[in-house]
Order: sequence, then C-alpha cells, then structure tokens
Amino acid sequence: VSTQSTGIKMKTWASVLAVFLVFTIISITIGTKTRYDNHKVVRAYLTKFQQQVLENLELDVWSDNLAIGFNDIRVSPDQLNLLHKLNVTYQIMIPNVQDLIDEEERSLASSSNDFFNTYQRYSAIVAYLQQLSESYPQITTFVPTIGTTIENRNIPALLINVELGKNISAADKNTIFISGGQHAREWIAPATVLYILTELLSQYGTDPAITAIINEFNYVFVPLVNPDGYEFTFTTTRLWRKNRRNNGGGVYGVDLNRNWDYKWGGAGSSASPSSDTYRGTAPFSEPESTALSNLFLKTGSIVGAIDYHSYSQLILRPWGDTTTNPPNNANLVELGNIIRTAILNAGGVPYTSQKSIDLYATTGSASDWYFFNTVEYSKYAYTIELRDTGKYGFVLPLSLIHISEPTRQAEISYAV
Repeated sequence: VSTQSTGIKMKTWASVLAVFLVFTIISITIGTKTRYDNHKVVRAYLTKFQQQVLENLELDVWSDNLAIGFNDIRVSPDQLNLLHKLNVTYQIMIPNVQDLIDEEERSLASSSNDFFNTYQRYSAIVAYLQQLSESYPQITTFVPTIGTTIENRNIPALLINVELGKNISAADKNTIFISGGQHAREWIAPATVLYILTELLSQYGTDPAITAIINEFNYVFVPLVNPDGYEFTFTTTRLWRKNRRNNGGGVYGVDLNRNWDYKWGGAGSSASPSSDTYRGTAPFSEPESTALSNLFLKTGSIVGAIDYHSYSQLILRPWGDTTTNPPNNANLVELGNIIRTAILNAGGVPYTSQKSIDLYATTGSASDWYFFNTVEYSKYAYTIELRDTGKYGFVLPLSLIHISEPTRQAEISYAV
C-alpha cells in the first residue's frame, strides 16, 4: 500500500494518531486494574508505509518491535478500525485478551500449593531461593540482593559453586550466567529459570550428567530482574512490560532490555518515554540493569549466558544490530541447533534457532552485552524466547507450565 493509493497524506494520519493515542493512554489509566475487554491480538502483515504510520501510535506490539512484515499487535476496537483504514492484512490470534486474563485469574485463585503449578509472586520467589540455599548449603550461596529497584525491592540471586578439593576451588572454575524476568509480563521466564535451577540442585549427586556439569562450572541465577514491573502485572496492569521508572507526566517505565550499554540508542529502541521499548535517558540509567551488569562483571570468567523471555519459541544468537557474524558464529549456530534438537527429543515443541537481527533489529539488549563481555576463549550468549507461538502469547495458561518442562529439561542438558 503506497501513500498515494491510500489517498491520505501523512499529516492527516498525524491527527488521526493523536486521537488514537489518547484512547490508548486512557485504557491504561482508568480503574484499579487495567482491563482489555474486546481487545484482540492480531498477526498483521505491514508494508513499509503502514509500519511508518503505526509506529507513531506506540501500539502494544507483542512481537517486540513494529517491523515491516509480520507483527503480533494488541489492538482495541478503535485501533482495529485504524488497521482497516490502512488496508492492513491480518489474522486474529486472540479474539478477546480479557477473556484470557479472566481465566488466568480464576486459575491462580484455585491453583494447588505445588510451586511449579502456578505463577509465583515476588515474595514467594525470594523465599524459594532462600529455601533452596538452605536445602543445599554445601553447593549454593543465596545473595539476598544484587541491588535494589526503583521501588526499593531487592533483586535476589542464587549461586551454585562447588568446591572440588584443594586442587580445584570454586574460584578456579568458569561460570554460566542465567537471567530472566527483564520484561514484567513474561511470567513463564522466571518460572523457567527457577525450574532449571531446581532440577540442577535436586539431581546433583544422583544424575551423572548434571553432576558433571555442576562440578565443571559455577552458575549464577537471577530469575527475576524486574520485580517492580512483575508485581505491577499482578496488582494492576497484566500486560505491563517495563520497569516502574517515573518518567514524568504520568508516564512510567524503561525497557530494561534496551538499557544495556552495548550499541545503546540504536535500532529497535525508542527515545519516547511512553514507548514500550523506551531505552532510558542513558545506558544503565536503571538500577535493575546496572545491578545485573555489575554482578556479571564482578563474577568474572563467564563463558556463557542466557537471558530468558517469552514468547515465540526461538533460540536467538548475536548480533541484534548487524548482519555481520561474530567470529565464533559457527559454534553459536551449532549449539543453538543442539538446543533445538534436544527440546524436540525431550518431547517439547519446535523451536527455531536463528540470528537475533533476522527477527528484528535490537540494540541495548542484555544478551548482546553478555556476549561482548564473556571471556575471549569461550563466547556463548543467547536470548531464549519461550512458549508459545501466539495462541496465548504472554498470558500462557497455568495448564501449560508443566508442558514446558521438556524445553527446560533439554536446556538443562545442553544450554548450560
């Protein structure tokens, strides 16, 4: 669709977008809990012109960045009408977002006490990490806080560091670094990191393969990088993505995964404080990303790192900002393919292993920063986008948490 064929000039669209932007802001601020009645998630195919028009609206793009080609977008009825006026081709993925959220809330209220049968709140996650450390005191160290958030919550971590005797101390070993929960609404990410951690600890000393990899490496687990945003999704706005930085004028949040100082400020991030991909005022302007990066640098000898997100079932390798391959690209491709195959062999769903930029351009991300800062002799870093591929999106039902276990089990064996 060209500008001429639509018969509408860009200035006209600017006035239309101003009205729609008001509707968008109102839907976020009215009421105790944000509701999304009659909002749909559509998989829209955008031309260059359509993408240019819509990016000014700061839509809730579930596929992360608004790009030419396919995009998953949450739209209100008014926003859907705008897509029609733009002649956008789309299919409906989720007919009514609020129906999914209502069912999720009913499931949370009636879920069992089993830790991995439900999505846990921040306080329960902290308590669980401490409990794990108390259960495995010889091989773990609980770190109550690596730093505090905007709202003064602690960001906890758990370290696995096995001493192998006088000749090999924990300080002599290389380290694997695992993080999750940068984006608040991606509830399956912290749950997955916690599951992997639990399986490693519970099978140490009984499973030969797991015992071997724990003896070989130290591990750092930070399952919930964004506690403020995460809690906000439980109490107020289920689909909140960013942290809770007050940007002024009633606008909140910085996208922590655009706030890292590797290629900060480039493609795939926004300078607009109201955007879901707002990168902040400077690299590491946010206490959460600063705390995580400081822990990474302080740890030293990190040979591999994974940052967990959802959704799309992807194994993403560097880089996010350029099509140029890293020097060890062949190794990154090989390991990504091993992870993909292992997930399938464990009875999991199909994942795709690909370069990050082949999905969309991203700058200021954790995984590219991780890769840049791992040791020169072994550089592995991935973003793993968990289930699903769009049927539920971020509102993954509790009934599917355990179905994700083959993915987690495969990643235990291969990704770490």
